Amino acid sequence: MKLVIIGAGSYVFTPTALRDAVEKHRLDDAEIVLVDLDAAAAETMCGYGRRMASDLGVGCRITSTTDRRAALPGADFVILCASPQGVRRWTMDYEILLRHGLADQARECGGLGGLANAVRSITLALDIAHDMEALCPRAMLLDVTNPMPRVVTALRRFSVIPAYGFCNAAQGGKTGYERVAAWTRGVPPGPQAADAARTVSVVTAGLNHFAWVLAVRDRESGVDLMPRVLDAVARGTDRTDEVLRRWLDRYGVVAAAGVDHTGEFLPPQPGVHYHTSPPYHGTGPQREAYWRALREAAAGARPWRETGTIVSWEHPVDLAVALAHSRPLEMPVLNLPNDGCMPQLPAGRIVEVPATAVSGVVKGVSVTLPPGAAAICRIVSDVHELVAEGTARRSRRLLRHAVEIDPAVPDKPAALAALTEMLAAHEDICAFAEP
Repeated sequence: MKLVIIGAGSYVFTPTALRDAVEKHRLDDAEIVLVDLDAAAAETMCGYGRRMASDLGVGCRITSTTDRRAALPGADFVILCASPQGVRRWTMDYEILLRHGLADQARECGGLGGLANAVRSITLALDIAHDMEALCPRAMLLDVTNPMPRVVTALRRFSVIPAYGFCNAAQGGKTGYERVAAWTRGVPPGPQAADAARTVSVVTAGLNHFAWVLAVRDRESGVDLMPRVLDAVARGTDRTDEVLRRWLDRYGVVAAAGVDHTGEFLPPQPGVHYHTSPPYHGTGPQREAYWRALREAAAGARPWRETGTIVSWEHPVDLAVALAHSRPLEMPVLNLPNDGCMPQLPAGRIVEVPATAVSGVVKGVSVTLPPGAAAICRIVSDVHELVAEGTARRSRRLLRHAVEIDPAVPDKPAALAALTEMLAAHEDICAFAEP
């Protein structure tokens, strides 16, 4: 199996993907190519992976390059975890939004900030997909890049390369459904919640970063634990609980993806935190500390298990291995085209549901959203579609229409003016010929 990771300079996603490939699945016969425009970052990750493989006696081949077209021939799976000039471009957007009195629109996935971020990410993703069509047409693209449902929508509609999206924000923890488990067991976030997550069976569904808790049961006894969830939310005293209660009253269900993630797709409101600095992992000094640790691990001066970097909750390598070797796999969440698994939304829309891979076939588990949640998910999904199509077709008209129907953007005149300025600021990445 040949696996190509684009955006391999991510110190969050790439170490996790390498550990899954080398430590978890022990892919002795794999070729792993790490691609990043930052040659030093890609080579550091390459050294980190090689050190891991050497220590574990795994015979995979790991290389790095800055040339994705050189990496793609023969690829079976491509993992995309790149955010094009993320910090710099987000800061440019933030300054524009401030001038228009729209600071609360500086978001990563929803609102005006999410739209601008999507334009950049979709442009990159489609360029990669078109390279794949020419160089590895049978490969699959596994996307981690945000705004993930918009990226996967564009890939599915404007490329023949099959794509799936990975994000476990709804779980609230790297070991499973820690946030929900904490509610059911009456424990605080942290190690106790991580232990509790192993004792509950949870179903969440909706859209990425906009999913809802549909069922909670004790994994051993099958006892319905949803009453405990509702009671915990009702009794909670912090700002998160207050917002969750407000949405529970309005949409008929508890938000799964966290208040700040979910709030990106809704109008500005009390209790939701809006970014005033780039929404990426770690501050500048933290990022440098992470890279220092990774460089030391790559050089053998530090154990590769002890870099202290943030661990990704996403595991696209698991699906790659399951499909490559026809192994069964159950995934708590996956973003995939709606083939009837969420009947309240149109066919083909990218939805987030539990999924299985059986005999090389990926299928979403059927779910039913409460009417209130289904209605707001339909509107947010409509926005996703317009943003994806508008970017792919280079249509300002479609992007303006997305703003006009987006519930996250209440001040339409100011938003449309800011949109014009943001698109102009990023013309070097994605030029729109249409006025």
